[in-house]
Amino acid sequence: MGYEVDLLSSASGGGALCVRWGLPGNYKVLVYDGGTAESGERLVAHIESNYLSSRVDYVVSSHPDSEHTAGLAVVLRRLQVGALWMHRPWTRSAALRDKLRSAFRLEELAGRGNIPVHEPFKGARIGPFVVLSPNEQHYVDGLLPGFGQSPRRAAASRPADPGAFFLKMKEWAGGPWRFEALPNDAVTSAKNDASAVLYASFGGNGVLLTGTAGIGALSAAAHYAERLGIHLPSRLRFLQVPNHGHPGNVSTEVLDRIVGVRVAKEERCYTKTAFVSVSRDAPQGAERVVADALARRGALTFATRGASLYHGHGMPARRWRTARPARNTNTA
Repeated sequence: MGYEVDLLSSASGGGALCVRWGLPGNYKVLVYDGGTAESGERLVAHIESNYLSSRVDYVVSSHPDSEHTAGLAVVLRRLQVGALWMHRPWTRSAALRDKLRSAFRLEELAGRGNIPVHEPFKGARIGPFVVLSPNEQHYVDGLLPGFGQSPRRAAASRPADPGAFFLKMKEWAGGPWRFEALPNDAVTSAKNDASAVLYASFGGNGVLLTGTAGIGALSAAAHYAERLGIHLPSRLRFLQVPNHGHPGNVSTEVLDRIVGVRVAKEERCYTKTAFVSVSRDAPQGAERVVADALARRGALTFATRGASLYHGHGMPARRWRTARPARNTNTA
């Protein structure tokens, strides 16, 4: 069965991703986050012009940040939607309704359109996708209390000065093949770690969507995949890099479990594709550290930076330009 993944650019760098799969005359579409309202308009136009459809079977909000949910409101208003999948934290804490107004707006729009709403917790099935994380109990007891709070980071995780951090990332980018500059003890915000992590296999080609999940969420996702008998390193063909390629969202151990272990430079073979949503004006260098780490595991990373990205297998050809990976494979 063929499939294709599109990651549309956004001025803010917020994700706007859609997946189409199936056979001619019987395609299905899933939208995973919508970026800003402007991104949502582009997403609708993309589905109508490239997918030749006005229907989305599944709309998924990975987590309730406005730069990911605003575009989904446009999709819900403009297209026919089969189901909305989103967490509803305000049902557990009423105080969060106003704080997460953009996300709550999605539930309101779904109600007006008679669109069923489901919560994407571990084990749920969304078409061919299975939710790998978060676990509902952990979401309620461990994550919700931290919504709106800054994460506590270990002192060695990253420099306190953001400018120094990005300079250090730039310095580490393109380093020796075996050198890995990922902070194994970094902690992301509770809201980011609440991202719904989704996995599907299309004819043996694995697709992993991560939102803004951090090390804790990705570790939990890898653990559940292993319990299901899914060996991600051998099955994965496409990875959405979490949180705009921020190095603090992944670790060596997490990438080993999800993408695979590092190989010797002379044995490299690129069999996987990774997309990362980055705004055009974002500082250069940070996502390169993650791109380097993925390259050592056979995955080439492509960043939006104002462009839209396409990955597909067994689907109608498009006359799009060939993208250039974030890592220079000729000198890597």
